[in-house]
Amino acid sequence: MKTVSRGEFTVFIGAVSGVGKTIAMLRAAQELEHEGTDVVIGCLSFEGLPRAITEMTLLENFCERSSLQTDGLDIDEIVRQKPDLVVVDDLAYTNGEGATRAKRYQEVESLLAAGIDVYTTLNIYEIESYSDIITKVTGARLTQTVPDKFLERVNKIQLVDLPPEAIIERFHAGKVRIHGLSVDELEKFYRRGNLIALREMALRYTAHRVDRQLEDYMQSKDISGPWPVAEKVMVCVSASPFSTELIRFTRQLAVKLKVDWMAVYVETPRQRARNNRELVHLDDNLRMVEELGGEIVVLTGNRVADEIIHLARKRNVREIVMGKPRQSRIAEWFRGSVVDEVIRNSLGISIHVIPGKQEQGVSQRITSKVMRTQGTVNWSSYILVTLFVAALTILLHPLRSPYNLVNIALIYLLPVLISAARWGIGPSFYAAGAGLIVFDWFFVPPFYTFAVSDVRYLLSFAVFLTVATLTAGLAFRLRQQLNTVKHRESVTSTLYALSREITAIGDLQMMLDTVVRQISETVDTDVGIFLPDAEGELTLAAHSNEQATWGRTPSETTVAKWVYRTGETAGRGTDTLRESPDLYLPLRTEEHTYGVLAANVGRLETLDADRVRLVEALSRLAAIAIARVQLAEEAKIAHLTAESERLRNSILDSLSHELRTPLATIIGSVTALTETGEVFSATDRAELLATIREGALRMNRLVTNLLGMVRLESGMLKLRKRLCSIGEIVDAAVRQLREGLQDRQIRVDIDTDIERIAVDDALLEQVMVNLLSNAIKYSPKKSQITVTVRRFKTRLSIAVADEGIGIPKEDITRIFDKFHRSERAMNIPGTGLGLAICKGIVEAHGGSISAESNGDKGTTFVILLPLTTSEKQPTEPILGEEVGVEYV
Repeated sequence: MKTVSRGEFTVFIGAVSGVGKTIAMLRAAQELEHEGTDVVIGCLSFEGLPRAITEMTLLENFCERSSLQTDGLDIDEIVRQKPDLVVVDDLAYTNGEGATRAKRYQEVESLLAAGIDVYTTLNIYEIESYSDIITKVTGARLTQTVPDKFLERVNKIQLVDLPPEAIIERFHAGKVRIHGLSVDELEKFYRRGNLIALREMALRYTAHRVDRQLEDYMQSKDISGPWPVAEKVMVCVSASPFSTELIRFTRQLAVKLKVDWMAVYVETPRQRARNNRELVHLDDNLRMVEELGGEIVVLTGNRVADEIIHLARKRNVREIVMGKPRQSRIAEWFRGSVVDEVIRNSLGISIHVIPGKQEQGVSQRITSKVMRTQGTVNWSSYILVTLFVAALTILLHPLRSPYNLVNIALIYLLPVLISAARWGIGPSFYAAGAGLIVFDWFFVPPFYTFAVSDVRYLLSFAVFLTVATLTAGLAFRLRQQLNTVKHRESVTSTLYALSREITAIGDLQMMLDTVVRQISETVDTDVGIFLPDAEGELTLAAHSNEQATWGRTPSETTVAKWVYRTGETAGRGTDTLRESPDLYLPLRTEEHTYGVLAANVGRLETLDADRVRLVEALSRLAAIAIARVQLAEEAKIAHLTAESERLRNSILDSLSHELRTPLATIIGSVTALTETGEVFSATDRAELLATIREGALRMNRLVTNLLGMVRLESGMLKLRKRLCSIGEIVDAAVRQLREGLQDRQIRVDIDTDIERIAVDDALLEQVMVNLLSNAIKYSPKKSQITVTVRRFKTRLSIAVADEGIGIPKEDITRIFDKFHRSERAMNIPGTGLGLAICKGIVEAHGGSISAESNGDKGTTFVILLPLTTSEKQPTEPILGEEVGVEYV
């Protein structure tokens, strides 16, 4: 697979819009164009550009569709043109709904991957990790940003700077705009204090990048320096929207410390995401970690603090970033504080506690309350708990006695345990409260009143509630852990079952059917796999539902082809072709992309990150399986090729024996002439010379056939067509064989109105020589061989008939196979190559050759060639009268 070197990425960065980034970028591109570089304008906004810039020769052929390129770049057309440099303005821009890729930086990534250099512009406030800082400084929330992970691959960065006064002057002149901000917001944004702060951030960012380039250079040159140790920074994330601020802060901290960073999410029965909204928040937070270049770790446990500390010490984490809890002091007393526990156990680890905004915390609490009130209550569980408690009361009431109160109180824990295991924490607490009330009313004296005659019963009630609450919590926690284990066991068993099945299958189609069936059963939707066919065209190779129309329409095929060509994931839940309701994953390994896995996730109500990760894992297994099967097929072909080569060598060894007879004849005749030539008469010498000539011709035909077969097998046979007379070709072949006729008669019958045809005369002459030599070899003496040439509309027929031993019916279809010889011909010398060569040459001319039985004796070989007309062929024979040859 051909590898393309990545293009060079240059970013012109500034503090704000209006410092002149686009002008600087265009002037740099103009200079390169004057030096001979092929420069193409990908997209550009002319708004605010001076007239001198818009009249650049670089922009003469650029047609502006609009001031903003809402439908994205035409990546395919640019890659087809293959320029040296593409100029792309406004890297952080978000494309319109009809664009293939959601963000412009994704389009730039495709250009860089295709080996094309890119110039682009960027403002400091458009860097993702700076979003929260920008909001605090300017008060504006900007949504169009570029991930830091993408900017890590910038090769060159050029700072474009202007004093704040000059920027404000350009702003009042109407030469500045920012997407998503109104006029009033722009007035607040372009204050002098804001511009100074943004300018400082741009300078610091550029200085930091230059510093990193210097360090990379020193490391590459083995220059000693104070290199950082392999420590990490870790941030604790959850389903809270506030986690995004923690992630950005951690990214900035890791950049300053020059270390790697990671994000950890600890899933506990209490803190597990409980609804779609929390799942969406959690997925967004984890996706942001990926975009900013962090590592994601998901853990499962009962105590969050213990899991965090254990992971931190295991991974050499020296800085932990956490959010300040918004719960009250009373809640901390009952539930405890994860932050306090981590700080208490963080010996040697620095803890950064980041407080969230007050309004954000209030919003989160309100949202949490709304979400809890919107949750559906399983009233049937409460009714069943009530009936259970009532039934126990009826059964235990006859046993009422002061000595049985402890046993009765223990029995009332049964509803608590059962409800916690079956229905959750709410019904279990209800069972505890109902059991306590019933126990006091019916079993604690005085009966049928809530009054207590003995104060010690109050202590008993408190112990009962405590035991019931702890029991309910433990049972509920075990239930949640059991569900988590079941879910993970299901995922593990799915991966294991698929890997086991596809490992045992060697047939590609059977393996594909197994993969789509297994994945379809796992995600509960239709699944298809697209693979390239023999011509390289991507087609649907396997489908989980043969009756479904999904996957067979042009829309699915078009998206699958795009994913196969680019190697990018697309569809629902991604940033590429996000309008598609389906999910498309490239089946690729490190070396190659083998196909595309498509899942009809549009029919699913929700598509959570767990399901997407499972499909991705299954797709990677499928890619490995396809690679294994294809490599096995290639190995099989290589083995067959080696066996074929071995067989060919063996056959060629046997062919050497065919050379010995004519060679021995030639040597014997030459020896007789040279050593005892004076005793031979003139007639004897002529016979010896004829023998030598016949042996040499036989060897020449054998060598010619061998070379012809090698050319056919290697694909090196090339036709040199020219207009030829068929009569001349037949005459040349007869001339070569006339001395070996041995009383046989050749009759040539050619139509007089046949025109010249476009063929390779040398190769067609070899075909005629092979057919005639076969007829002579297998025909008795004094028999007749007939060559008939006829014209049938657009085709020319050449027939060679003999009166020889014939060919059995079972060998008619195999007679043209390499090295095949009939049982009847085993006592006659031969190699079995002549007819195979005839077939190859005729088919190379676009014709066909076949064998037919002549009834009782002999065989007729018929050649059909396409006929092209030109000048008339001569009707007179070329040779005239020859011994044993008759022309009609």
